[in-house]
Amino acid sequence: MAKKELDLNALAKKNINIPNDKYYKLGKAASDGGKLKLVSEQICQPFNGYAFKVDKGQVIRYECIDGPQILDTIYHVRSRPTEEYACTYHSTLMGSILPYEGMHYYSNTPFMRPVATIIKDTVDIKKVQKKYGKRSGTNFIYNSGRCTSAIWEGLTGHANCNSCDMNLKEGLMKALGEEDARKINTPAAFMHFQVIAFDKIPMDLTYYPNRGFIHPGDYVELLAHVDLWAIVSPCPLGDQNDQGDYKEWINWPWRTAIYEGRDEPLLTASDPMYKTMDPIDFIKAGRPCMVHGKVGKKQ
Repeated sequence: MAKKELDLNALAKKNINIPNDKYYKLGKAASDGGKLKLVSEQICQPFNGYAFKVDKGQVIRYECIDGPQILDTIYHVRSRPTEEYACTYHSTLMGSILPYEGMHYYSNTPFMRPVATIIKDTVDIKKVQKKYGKRSGTNFIYNSGRCTSAIWEGLTGHANCNSCDMNLKEGLMKALGEEDARKINTPAAFMHFQVIAFDKIPMDLTYYPNRGFIHPGDYVELLAHVDLWAIVSPCPLGDQNDQGDYKEWINWPWRTAIYEGRDEPLLTASDPMYKTMDPIDFIKAGRPCMVHGKVGKKQ
């Protein structure tokens, strides 16, 4: 009898996601039911990086107010910001490279715990997919996931163009100070409000205009499962509606707001407290009881 094929993605989603899915449902119900109260808000401007403290059980909302401004976001755990952050690989393994309502963000190894969950996304994704296919979305993660000033210099010939990498570094400096910000190689970002489709061959993405799909008043909300720094960059692509000349890209302010439960704290996912060690510590310890597969034998 043939062995059943092991689907690692399905196993991961079953064992890791399911216990955390209830917190999405409870958070969404609180948001939909008007059971959140505003704690703070800020109108954010283009070409700058921002840092927001989000406490465990609070909800952060990114809202388009004038136009569909593309945002790049990263999340660092406040108790150890240079060590633990939301990891795009762990998150996509349990979710998707096109993040969706209900998807959890998990932190890097060795922690691998839920740090945030998308509890609400008001963009009409069905309309986007009807136009650009099932491989399209408005939230996405792409390779090391953020534009850099070096890329823009290669494209335009101008050094030190504004970029998400630059803005995220500014946000990290505001949160952590220069010394710690310099220690961090900016993680891949989770992006919102950008119409894209993975429809190129070899597998790659196409950027599409946001016009007609993302509107003032659209927002994305995330529930924090641990005290976080949310670092946010407005992408210099702006609303991405003019694809003929980068000098004509329009950038818009947006609103970031922090909410919490109106009547009681929102429930959050727990830390699984994995016993996996930091890789360097494990190697220095002599790799005790290391789990591994088999070494092949020449036939």
